[in-house]
Amino acid sequence: MQCLSPVESEVLNVVLAADIAPDRMDDTQLLQAIETLIAGGGSGGGGVIAGSEIGSVLAFAMPTPPNGWLVCDGSAISRTEYADLFATIGTLWGHGDQVSTFNLPDLRGEFVRGFDEGRGVDAGRTFGSLQGDEVKQHSHSNNGQTGPINSHGSTYPYRVAIAGSGTFAGGNTGDFGGDETRPRNVAMTYAIKAFYPSAS
Repeated sequence: MQCLSPVESEVLNVVLAADIAPDRMDDTQLLQAIETLIAGGGSGGGGVIAGSEIGSVLAFAMPTPPNGWLVCDGSAISRTEYADLFATIGTLWGHGDQVSTFNLPDLRGEFVRGFDEGRGVDAGRTFGSLQGDEVKQHSHSNNGQTGPINSHGSTYPYRVAIAGSGTFAGGNTGDFGGDETRPRNVAMTYAIKAFYPSAS
């Protein structure tokens, strides 16, 4: 569709961003596009806000995401009711009943890591693969003392912090820590853009 002016070009970009087929005879398309983009979390100016496209995943600061988004909880959902999302992610996160449903990603309690895709920082991964927790190989100083095998598999004890003292006691053995290795974090809701709500 050839545009005659920058203004027409900008209007066309807004209409296209709302996934509306341009029609020069329909003088309501710009309004339809703006309403659609607002309802779907988009903006004017020739595009949709990054993260509002079908299949995008965002973290929300509330337990229940807004209309058009589904919590990433691994649920099996309809391939026809969510046809646009199914066309985008397919069965990458699960085949559902292998006929009429497919699965959402399950990001509850998970950290998300950028796909390596040949960089070599997290080599050998496939897209969407789950990775278990791990502690990088390391050793502890024993101050020249020997002792039984500790929880790290070494044949010497490691230094243990004395609670509240700010000092270390060399030669002490035993387990310490919690149930997992993790950085500081905040719990939020991961949700996936599943559909564009109809403008009211």
